Amino acid sequence: MFGAQLISSIGSQVTLVALFFQVYDLTHSTLKVGLLGLVMVVPTLCLALLGGAIADSMDRRRLLVMVQVAMATVSLTLTWLATHESPPLWALYVLAAAASSFAAIDGPTRTAVMPMLVDAATLRSAVQLREVLTQSGRTFGPIIGGVLIAQVSLPAAYLLDTASFVIAFLLFLGLPSLVPETRRRFELSSITEGLHFVAQRPILAATFWADLFAMVLGQQRALFPAYAATAFGGGAMTFGFLVASPSAGAMVGLLFMGLFRNVQREGLAVLVAVAAWGAFIALFSLSPWLWLAMLFLACAGAADMVSAIFRQTILLATVPDELRGRMGAVHIMVVTGGPPIGDMVSGSAGEAFGIRVSSLVGGVGVIAGMVLLAWRVPGFARWRDPARVEPSRDGTADDSTTASP
Repeated sequence: MFGAQLISSIGSQVTLVALFFQVYDLTHSTLKVGLLGLVMVVPTLCLALLGGAIADSMDRRRLLVMVQVAMATVSLTLTWLATHESPPLWALYVLAAAASSFAAIDGPTRTAVMPMLVDAATLRSAVQLREVLTQSGRTFGPIIGGVLIAQVSLPAAYLLDTASFVIAFLLFLGLPSLVPETRRRFELSSITEGLHFVAQRPILAATFWADLFAMVLGQQRALFPAYAATAFGGGAMTFGFLVASPSAGAMVGLLFMGLFRNVQREGLAVLVAVAAWGAFIALFSLSPWLWLAMLFLACAGAADMVSAIFRQTILLATVPDELRGRMGAVHIMVVTGGPPIGDMVSGSAGEAFGIRVSSLVGGVGVIAGMVLLAWRVPGFARWRDPARVEPSRDGTADDSTTASP
């Protein structure tokens, strides 16, 4: 499971870099690069709950195997299109939407599988391990993609992603049957059940709001091609390094997660970490040199990693197995859907006001969002995992008394 996570994560990041670079190379417009993000988020928002409901109704191993085949087909089609000198922009958008559609099924299924492979005592460690592999892909994938585009060809980047899904397919074949403990028959009501579960638990909802603030306001990916070309005088490789920097920082941050081993207020840790992400994005916007910009992006990635570990721990600790596919779907809607929306926001703002102003305002906005979230859900900063510590007598570990933002 984790081996497939690493391989497919690298391949997907290579394709993401290739798509963003190809669209910018064809149009020289940050707005159209941002539009790519919007095209990718719509299928995620529309299909993630469907994917989660499917994952709760069948053998999750079988579903993973089927999805890898579909995603490999999309990447192979992108490879063929890249052999044309001027492929139609609409075709790239359609294929990006198709890739997001299949990812909307793949992501919730992988999230639901993890608690089936480890016990509750090691769940946070398992989350950290998965993040190590995911961030490895996000670190090395963009660098590999940038090098392939610059030194080999654009089709070679897409072809590598195709191969990654084939390898993931073979690895998933080695998993045992992963049928949910309580199988929920697939029907329309099962799709909305996950949303009702979140609505009744403000602490859980707060984890999603925190990530939305971070990604919608602080996501800078759509601006990286323009930063590489205009601010730092580079090309595909410079773009690849900018994309990889946050994930490289996240990898370093994981090395120091032991420092947070005794943290009991997971909600407070999320608030502080996301605010730090916003601060480093604001500093990135002011950086005159590439090395300094990459440093601030790396620090932002480290802060985001701390936030991700605690957010996922809260989610997996509070959701029963029969709902994990659908709750994983809500998680994917936020985690996968937030960045493309952020791409559209930052790309539009960059086109209208300039890339540095867009980044600065976005970073400051993230900090303001965490202040607002702490005020609207005061119990979030006090929340503690009941499995790790005994709830206090005044009930501060109980999220039922707080209000949803």
